[in-house]
Amino acid sequence: MMGKYAKRLLSMAVTIAVAATTLAQDSTKARTLFGNQKSQTRQPIGFFVAPGYQTKAIDKSASHLLLLRAGITLGDKWSLGGYFNTSLGEIRPKNETVPNTYLDYRSYGGFVEYTAWAKKMMHLSFPVLVGVGEIELDNEAGAANFGEANFFKVEPSALLEINLHKYARLQLGAGYRFVGNVQYRHLTQADLSGLVGHAALKFGLFR
Repeated sequence: MMGKYAKRLLSMAVTIAVAATTLAQDSTKARTLFGNQKSQTRQPIGFFVAPGYQTKAIDKSASHLLLLRAGITLGDKWSLGGYFNTSLGEIRPKNETVPNTYLDYRSYGGFVEYTAWAKKMMHLSFPVLVGVGEIELDNEAGAANFGEANFFKVEPSALLEINLHKYARLQLGAGYRFVGNVQYRHLTQADLSGLVGHAALKFGLFR
């Protein structure tokens, strides 16, 4: 009789152990748009590259900017690295009086980013860019010989991040660019500061 009870208890213990193991494995799965994917091993340090697009009005003219970021991730929560930001196409400030000229914008520096609930398919990410930049007026023949102006900037953002795949994520959101004191022709600190639209793809090993 005792042997029968022992076998039942052993069977129940095995069942509970298997169920607990299964639940533990499920809790490590990251949800993605194309199905849940389980990390093979959880690495404390990962890496990523993130080509992105930004847009912002500068003196009532739309600017289209390329943003490239690359860095490392720590436990899929904190990230840090460097960025490069440059204008695409021509920025034509409305108050510029010299004809056939356009504005070039460039910035580079570092960033830190916090990602919340990364295992959920849709979650939040908060990058902060800190760097320096320059603006310069050019024309089709080359430099317009108006010199350039340098500035310091801080740009925090709040982004919705979507897990497309284990190694790919989509970011959509907005940030606010804070620019230090700068004066270039009619452009001022107020013209360069303000809301920035943001969209990017992140490719990497996040865990």
